Amino acid sequence: MRRIPLTLPNVITLFRFALVPVSTILIYFDLLIPALIVYITACGTDLLDGYIARKHHLITQAGMLLDPLADKLMSVFAVIAFASTGVLPWVVLIVLLVKELLMVAGGIFLYFKNIVTPANMFGKIAAFTFNTAVAFTFLHKLVAPWHVYFMYFALVFMIAALLQYAYFNMYRKLKQKHQSQ
Repeated sequence: MRRIPLTLPNVITLFRFALVPVSTILIYFDLLIPALIVYITACGTDLLDGYIARKHHLITQAGMLLDPLADKLMSVFAVIAFASTGVLPWVVLIVLLVKELLMVAGGIFLYFKNIVTPANMFGKIAAFTFNTAVAFTFLHKLVAPWHVYFMYFALVFMIAALLQYAYFNMYRKLKQKHQSQ
């Protein structure tokens, strides 16, 4: 990936990268409604860029790598901001970081095995649940302590999705690849 093709979906994804520090700074300054609007905008543009890429056949290797990275950075930095301001317990951040590191390690492993693994529906539902939990956390002053319980539920669901994906889908794909050689 020498350069990023400037297709509309990739430009939208790059815009999401720019929204990460904006949302994080707004959380730190306790400007939660503007931060929530930025977060929801990022989530909405995630749906938009994927739709445009599929509909107009603008899917690129760069987009396949950058799109999930932008999503992860937005959610991880929001959780970092909420944990550092005391809104969420640090254990939430630690579990999220471990989960993300496992996913990155798995992605690197599969990359060197020349295996591309598209997202599955269970993973998309888990990501939606987690993003909803993060969005719910922006309203913690209205819904405390339920935002913490919802975040725990979302993390457990995401880990279950990761394990399901890792143990069933990746194993099957590796087995198919070895059988074809």
